[in-house]
Amino acid sequence: MDSHSVETRSILGIPVHVFPSHGHAADFVRRRLDSGLRTFCIAMNPEKLYRAQREEKLRRVLMSADVRLCDGIGVSLASRMLCRSPLPRCTGIDLFIEMVSVAAREEWSVYILGASPEVNARARVELRRRFPNLRIAGARHGFFKDSTGVVDEINRSGADLLFAAMGSPRQEFWIAEHRPMLRPRFCMGVGGSLDVVAGVVKRAPAVFQKTGTEWLFRLVSDPRRARRQLALPLFALDVLKAAVAQQRHLPAH
Repeated sequence: MDSHSVETRSILGIPVHVFPSHGHAADFVRRRLDSGLRTFCIAMNPEKLYRAQREEKLRRVLMSADVRLCDGIGVSLASRMLCRSPLPRCTGIDLFIEMVSVAAREEWSVYILGASPEVNARARVELRRRFPNLRIAGARHGFFKDSTGVVDEINRSGADLLFAAMGSPRQEFWIAEHRPMLRPRFCMGVGGSLDVVAGVVKRAPAVFQKTGTEWLFRLVSDPRRARRQLALPLFALDVLKAAVAQQRHLPAH
């Protein structure tokens, strides 16, 4: 693996990068940044991939990313069905924490955008506790209307890395729209990661993380997520249809 390319697997027409672990992903990003390559990272889960089959705007945003992580077990299993090999999972929250660690080590500054004012503040306190050398150039909650002013504020901060916790895919749309004006070299949407770091939301126990069933823990903890989780069986149906179509087009022996 060089600094500019990495193996991908096509999941329903969208390439997802193959990283053995979040540490490998962070190292790949670090080498890209050291080479002067600006980087937009998106964590790919079944919901995003399902919606991208039906929403061209979302599909374009996903394709515009430089790094696309295998964030969910559903994406890994889809790779097994479509590419005959599972994708190692590399969750967005794990890469977020790993990149904060890299930033502290490399003396890169970060900007924390999104969540409520309280959660944003608590998350910053916790990140500084974990990584005493971390330089937080600026922060702002996610309840704003003037994006131009926010972009200016981010740019004035001089931050090297931007983490946006604005909910998905809103955060990806926002980054993609303003990326030409944003000066940070690395941009990533981190969804509910700030809530977890701040201690407001409990992350799934290790057994759920290892088995890739964090979605089940979140659903049981918050039944209101049921509507969003409907995308999982629908995504599975899309994958099954694609696998059947592949079999039909295989050359006869």
